[in-house]
Amino acid sequence: MNQEEKAFIIRSYDKAELAELYSPGRTAAAALQTLYRWMRRNMLLQEELNEAGYNKFRHSFLKHEVAIIVRHLGEP
Repeated sequence: MNQEEKAFIIRSYDKAELAELYSPGRTAAAALQTLYRWMRRNMLLQEELNEAGYNKFRHSFLKHEVAIIVRHLGEP
């Protein structure tokens, strides 16, 4: 199993780190914009994150927030 085939692990991620996993090859800023756009357009995802106490000003996603994102967007 090479580097690209590693299984995705549900854990806390820096927001830019998770965004880059979803948009490889893009800059951190562009990847973040894309991830945030996907999150804004998915009302069920937004609702579940809000219920879980998501703070948009935090610089990382907590483990349970990552699990919610993956449930709605799939694994990166």
